[in-house]
Amino acid sequence: MEKSKLIINGIFYLIVTIIFIILFIKEKQIGSFIKKHRDEFSDRLIRKMNLENKSLGKFIKKAIGFTESIGTALILVVIIQKIYLGNFLVPTGSMEPTIMPKDRLFGNMVVYNFRKPERNEIIVFKEPIQNKVLYTKRIMGLPGEKVAIKNNHLYVNDKAIDLREYSSLGQLGEDGYWIIPKKGDTIEVIPGANYGAYVWSKNGETVDVAEIQKQLVANPGAVASILPDLEFRVNGIKTGMVLDLIHNPDYVKKIFAGERVSVVADEDYYLALGDNTNGSYDSRMWGFVKESRIKGKAFVRFWPLNRISLLK
Repeated sequence: MEKSKLIINGIFYLIVTIIFIILFIKEKQIGSFIKKHRDEFSDRLIRKMNLENKSLGKFIKKAIGFTESIGTALILVVIIQKIYLGNFLVPTGSMEPTIMPKDRLFGNMVVYNFRKPERNEIIVFKEPIQNKVLYTKRIMGLPGEKVAIKNNHLYVNDKAIDLREYSSLGQLGEDGYWIIPKKGDTIEVIPGANYGAYVWSKNGETVDVAEIQKQLVANPGAVASILPDLEFRVNGIKTGMVLDLIHNPDYVKKIFAGERVSVVADEDYYLALGDNTNGSYDSRMWGFVKESRIKGKAFVRFWPLNRISLLK
């Protein structure tokens, strides 16, 4: 990780942590200060509404106090979950038997601000298909590596990874390998012959790129049918999908015009697979995970109570 980024992240966490320490030490004084100004605000509002000594006025004062208390608590919880300790629900069985449906996990939201993700770590990330849902998968391929699935095993740089078996489903199959993009690599999207050197039209009208993007978001996994015959390359070598490019309307417009899209990767990418190899919708189907999409490292299951454990 770049030294400048480490320094910035270190300063940020130092400042936020100091603020939380001050809040903890000065809890009573800060609470009294907030209560004083909250009551002053309530009294002014009640006087303005001519509700002194009336039951409605007392109700408003209690409601403001309750709202402030709950609001403050929620803000603190959100900050803690975003910066320090995430709380995640896993809705599917894609990580069975390691993680079961409806398990709740804590995620370390600090660690990847100071080091790169490592192989076999379970991550929580925003998926690149709909660009809004959080997925929980395991990192099995690192930036710059050559990956393939053969004979139910993942091969990394032509060496079998024996940690668990993986089926050759989706795009990553028995017939080839992928190169995982790393920062500085050239990524190309090449439209096939079906696109032609012209803008696609429907009933004589130019296709609405925004509408195409809505279809991509509404139909996870339908990239191949909505945008058929696309080839992705890293440094000239055919590889898996890099769907972050599809979220850029300018790139989609070029693709529909039959033009190549070529960009230099500004971040590293990763291969994310589910432990439940026959029941996981993962990188085999939709490609790579950009580093900035990774939110944290899942490290402990805290619910249900009878299965509290560290995640490995």
